[in-house]
Amino acid sequence: MRSHNQQSDSFPPPYTVVISPRAKYARLKMMPHEGLIVVLPKGFSNKEIPALLQRHEAWIREISAQLDAHRPEPQPVTEHGLPNSIAFPHFAEEWSVEYCQSVIGEVEMVERSGQTLLISGDVANAPLCRELLRPWLKHRAKKLLIPLFAQLAARHGFSYGEAKVRLLHSRWGSCASSGVITLNTKLLFLPEHLLNHVMVHELCHTIHPNHSRAFWALVQQHDPLWQLHRSDMASAWKYVPAWVSEKS
Repeated sequence: MRSHNQQSDSFPPPYTVVISPRAKYARLKMMPHEGLIVVLPKGFSNKEIPALLQRHEAWIREISAQLDAHRPEPQPVTEHGLPNSIAFPHFAEEWSVEYCQSVIGEVEMVERSGQTLLISGDVANAPLCRELLRPWLKHRAKKLLIPLFAQLAARHGFSYGEAKVRLLHSRWGSCASSGVITLNTKLLFLPEHLLNHVMVHELCHTIHPNHSRAFWALVQQHDPLWQLHRSDMASAWKYVPAWVSEKS
């Protein structure tokens, strides 16, 4: 369950309240696009939220400043927050997105020549449009990320069970004990050096399913600048358009 609270003062910033049946205590999360999220266990009184935020004011201000420092110039979007274009820099691929308002309550999308997407129907309904765009992103990820991953694995001498893509919320990738690699669809938006870093990281997990010294030594063998790349990954969210992460 979610509720929104908009404050006019600089502190606290606008925040979202999430009631989690699994939460044992109240906690705060700061997300790049969603902002401050207050996760509460069942039975927690909303009257206690102001005191909770006040106790963590220094942390909230520090993290907010860090995110603002890395926040890029906003990409052009429609008045409903939908993209006018979608670019995958590493693959030198860019799609223009056109919108045609017609039937209310439903939308459809087609690929046209010249790498153009046409979305028609109730295009003012941003959640409906995002429900079309996200599966399309997954389709492009399968076409682009999976072959690139296979090439990288072969070049570095790794083997794995299977590679697949999913639109993950926070993780860039994962490696199951079965050798199945899952890549985040959002990797499409990352520059080459970070994209390769994530893929090498997951491939090394096929040998060391942990973050031991041996694991990092293997990462360094295949990604000599891994420490710099790992540091850059802390702000890699800035490459991902906000509409990709927004909740429908």
